[in-house]
Amino acid sequence: MLSAAVLQVSHLKDLVTLVDPTSRYTFLNFLARTGRLHRFASLHTPLIARREYESYLRWVSDQLDEVQFGCAVEEVTFDGQAFRVESTRGTYAAQHLSIGVGPRPYVPELATGTLGEDVFHSSDFGYHTDSLAGRDVVVVGGGQSGAEVVEHLLQRSGRDAVGSLTWASRRIGFQPLDESPFTNEWFHPDYVRYFHGLSQSRRSQLLDAQQLASDGISKGLLESIYRRLYYNDFVDSDRIRTTLLPGRELTGLCRGPGGKGWRTTLTHIDTGEIDSVGADIVVLATGYHFPLPEFLHTLEGRIARTNCGLPQLAADYSVSWAGPAGNKMFFLNAGKLSHGIADPNLSLASWRAATVLNTITETPLYPDLRSSTCSWDVADRAATHPPVDSGVDLLTESSRQ
Repeated sequence: MLSAAVLQVSHLKDLVTLVDPTSRYTFLNFLARTGRLHRFASLHTPLIARREYESYLRWVSDQLDEVQFGCAVEEVTFDGQAFRVESTRGTYAAQHLSIGVGPRPYVPELATGTLGEDVFHSSDFGYHTDSLAGRDVVVVGGGQSGAEVVEHLLQRSGRDAVGSLTWASRRIGFQPLDESPFTNEWFHPDYVRYFHGLSQSRRSQLLDAQQLASDGISKGLLESIYRRLYYNDFVDSDRIRTTLLPGRELTGLCRGPGGKGWRTTLTHIDTGEIDSVGADIVVLATGYHFPLPEFLHTLEGRIARTNCGLPQLAADYSVSWAGPAGNKMFFLNAGKLSHGIADPNLSLASWRAATVLNTITETPLYPDLRSSTCSWDVADRAATHPPVDSGVDLLTESSRQ
């Protein structure tokens, strides 16, 4: 994790606040309990350093005896009545499974055989920062991860500076994250429900149209990179050679002449022209994908899959499978194609967990109240809301129902 990296979401979108703001596990309570609440309030910034958010997650997990780290799940089977989870620390029986292992780094097929000390995914960048001085670096990928790597490389100076930096992206430019209020309505539970009810073809179209709402680059980061490029080109005495190549796709990667370094082939998506760029280091900021976890191999044939090979998820994140209805499997962070752009995002992490818990307990422990500004479908338009000054506690009243 790079020290300058910040979250792209509000601190209110932590583990619990949006479903239970009175919980002792909120980010604000973390700030209070660690003696930094007043100083945080004086920062006048909505952005949290990712390292501080990691500290918050550790603070919460330290209070939960049930959480185990360093415990690998090796296999999950079903004995007819319960799931049996085989791990490096023993076997557990469970009526239900909630699987939140997350996506894995995606590496283009043409680069899979080249991975090593000099070619690696951006998720491993932190392990290689000591070996970059004086070397020619190519960063492939124009999203937030690629931008964070580029900013770090531009910050290095003196003996730590890289020899040269090339930044290539398939996108038509290095584009900002869309954080406007109405775009953020796509990160509401109401929209997730609406999106899930659409046809698969329509969902795919919407995901393409909404890409920059989740995969764009933070405005502040873009401004920082542009400012550093300006100073590098016109102000600094120790300059590095920088090249920005938007609209290019990585179509080839092989060893350089004499087996030294690497030769990247970057094809212009508009003209078909070829850029051949030499590099000592290639950083693949090429995103993530979700393969079915290997520990589910014995159940793989019983899990319904979409045309894309992903688990076929219901609205409550349970998967259709050939097993008893009283035993459910839930997949979290595996439903972007079924639940929309908010699925891999922290924005609705607490709501997703609450949705699963409500299903398991068959009780609305965490009421799911409609709160979107937009009416996404007829049902939304017909829904009524108590006036804000009615004195009704919506959470309490919904729980009673």
